[in-house]
Amino acid sequence: QSITEAQKQLDWAIITAPFDGIVASVDVDEGDTILATEIIIYLVDLTSLELKVDVDEIDIPDVKLNQRAIIEVDALPHLPFEGEVILISPLAKEESGLVLYEVTIDLTAPEGSGVKAGMSATADIVVDERSDVLLVPNRAITQDSQGNPVVKVMVGKEIQERPVAIGISDDFETEIVDGLDEGEVVLRKTS
Repeated sequence: QSITEAQKQLDWAIITAPFDGIVASVDVDEGDTILATEIIIYLVDLTSLELKVDVDEIDIPDVKLNQRAIIEVDALPHLPFEGEVILISPLAKEESGLVLYEVTIDLTAPEGSGVKAGMSATADIVVDERSDVLLVPNRAITQDSQGNPVVKVMVGKEIQERPVAIGISDDFETEIVDGLDEGEVVLRKTS
C-alpha cells in the first residue's frame, strides 16, 4: 500500500508544461507547501509573445481582430516585427482623462532576434492598406478658398495650383487618387 501511495504522490508531483519554452523563474523552494492556485514557475516562449497596447476611444472603432500590426521594440529600433490583433477589450479604462481600450497583439519574434519578455514596444495597427498608389508629403497639400485639397505643381517654370482627390493618409504622406500624375514636381509648404 505505501508503494502505491508513494507512486501516486510522485505522479502528482510531476508538472508538465503546456508549451515549450524557457524557465524564466522558479518562485518556490524544495519542501515548500503550495496552494493549487499559486504560481510556482514562469515559463516563457520567446518566439511567440503578446504585446498589450492602449488604443484611444477615437481610434478603437477602426481596430478589428486579425488586423496586421507593425511593432517596434524600443531596444531594437531598426528591427520591426509583425503581429496580429488577437483580442480587443470590451471594457474601457480611463487614464489622465483619456478613454482607452486594451488591445492584445500576438507578436512573432524569430529566434535570435533579441526580443525579451518585458521589453517596451509600440505598435501601428494597419486599419487600411493600399499598394501601387501615388503619395505626396502631407505638407504639400493645402486647401483652396472652399476648403478643397490642392497641391502646387511646377509646370515648366510656372507654379500651378491644382485640385486633387485624396485617399488614405498617415502622419507623413497622403494618397492622391486623382488630379496628379506620377513624375510631376509638387511643391510643399515650408514652416
